[in-house]
Amino acid sequence: MRAPGPHPQVRTATDRSELDACARILAEAFAQDPLMASIWPDDQRRRIALVGYFTATMRHEHSRVGVVDYLTDDAGHPIAVAAWDGPNRGSTMAGLGRTVRAAPGMLSALRDRLPAGISVRQRLDAHEPTDPHWTLVNIGVATVAQKQGHARALLKHRLAHIDVDSLPAHLVCTRAENVALYRRFGFEVSDEFALASGSPLWSMDRQSNPR
Repeated sequence: MRAPGPHPQVRTATDRSELDACARILAEAFAQDPLMASIWPDDQRRRIALVGYFTATMRHEHSRVGVVDYLTDDAGHPIAVAAWDGPNRGSTMAGLGRTVRAAPGMLSALRDRLPAGISVRQRLDAHEPTDPHWTLVNIGVATVAQKQGHARALLKHRLAHIDVDSLPAHLVCTRAENVALYRRFGFEVSDEFALASGSPLWSMDRQSNPR
């Protein structure tokens, strides 16, 4: 019998090939996510659109204002990804510049679903804290690697770094069964709201250095 290998190490995506590989993992992981389904109701179209959507956001948003962490398989390919936005997101003009750079990929993915995408963004932004904080934007695991503790490893890694700077963290949970996971890491539900589709969401916040 083959001995179990070491637990995968967390890496940070920095170049385009890494970010694009992470985007493909998130597209797979979010294929049946209620929030994404509210933007793209058609299953086949959603699966295709998510690749372009995550590619644009990984390249032009999260890797620039935060960090994209990932775990790899034995061949070095990403199997789990966590994208965070950090507290130093810059001015409104800086944000506009990132939006302009991401626009071609985002518009290609959204097309006639742009109003739905804007509606979702507005609902999420309404629950974003105003004080400096980190936001867990996306976390997902490849289908073949689920239920192996990879999401927990990614959370533990980044939250340890966040605690060094004594900053709070925020996320929006899209599935009721995942609320308990985040609570184990110090997040608590601050509000429950819903998308236009009626799908419930849970705004969750974590104090700096929770005990």
